[in-house]
Amino acid sequence: HISGKVVMLTGGAGGLGRALADLVLTRGGDVFLCDTSEDELNKVKETLEKKHPDRKIGVSILDVRHKAEWENAWEACENNVGMPAVLVNIAGIKGEQNWENVYDVNLKGVHLGIETAVSHLSREKGGPGGIVINISSTCGVTCQGDMFATPAYTASKHAVTALTRTFGHKFWFEKTGVSVAAVAPYYIATPFLGDWADWTDDPRAQIELKKSAEGKNFLNPDEAALKIFNIFNSQSGSVWLLRPGMMPPFNIPDYRLPQPKIL
Repeated sequence: HISGKVVMLTGGAGGLGRALADLVLTRGGDVFLCDTSEDELNKVKETLEKKHPDRKIGVSILDVRHKAEWENAWEACENNVGMPAVLVNIAGIKGEQNWENVYDVNLKGVHLGIETAVSHLSREKGGPGGIVINISSTCGVTCQGDMFATPAYTASKHAVTALTRTFGHKFWFEKTGVSVAAVAPYYIATPFLGDWADWTDDPRAQIELKKSAEGKNFLNPDEAALKIFNIFNSQSGSVWLLRPGMMPPFNIPDYRLPQPKIL
């Protein structure tokens, strides 16, 4: 039931952000897109306005690493489009050679996004409640496969999964009314993918990534957007695996430690 509601998206100038914004607008919602490139944001805004002339579309520069910029973007969204009902944390980067920046954007950026949404939407503070959707990754739910080739990226996405399960726990949800859920997609065919050299500067690790991806289908942006849209109202704390094709999102159970038998 997104009609008439506002969805705020980080990474809004990217392929997934554009596809999800287009879907929300098609379903009668309004969108506020945030990214680091004003030119790219304005191009996306112009394209979406031509297709959806009756909907509200706002944009704002946002470097997700900085709390003050989050507050500025949130205020701009409220003033120009309306109070966000849903925040989608899409912004992310890769590049093992810049691992500190990977953690800053992929982990700190998501944490600040959740923190900002809760501070404005929490029912404890008189807010209406709301929804936060985080974009994790298959790299964020397992270390099996080629995940060893990108330790920082893999660790950052595991952290996104952990932030989702903890902030999304009923302890917090019952206090705030802000649901936090996540999706864990396989590769999405957008410009973000780039070359394997963009993921790591280690030549052998690049070979492992290429070998692992060969012959596999990637999610296309519209397909990924629809699957993400369909989990907006999922249980707080849940994490959903997204695979290409007809397979619907799969709720990944949290691991429970085995209980040793006491003799």
